[in-house]
Amino acid sequence: MVAIVRVYATGLTIHTLSLREDLSRVVVKKVKVVNTEVLEPTSEVRFVGSALGTFVAWPTHLLKVISQKHKV
Repeated sequence: MVAIVRVYATGLTIHTLSLREDLSRVVVKKVKVVNTEVLEPTSEVRFVGSALGTFVAWPTHLLKVISQKHKV
């Protein structure tokens, strides 16, 4: 595990770039391994350590659900 993220089901773009079908839109909430390269780097974010609080594209097959919170 390199980070804890929140997955957002809405939004087909990140920073005006369209997402591919195999990517999810996430916000990095907690960084576990700072120097790990993100798999879809941008001009602002190349490493997980610099992605804290930022929307990034994350390969859907690499996401593992650890908690599900639902609004009531």
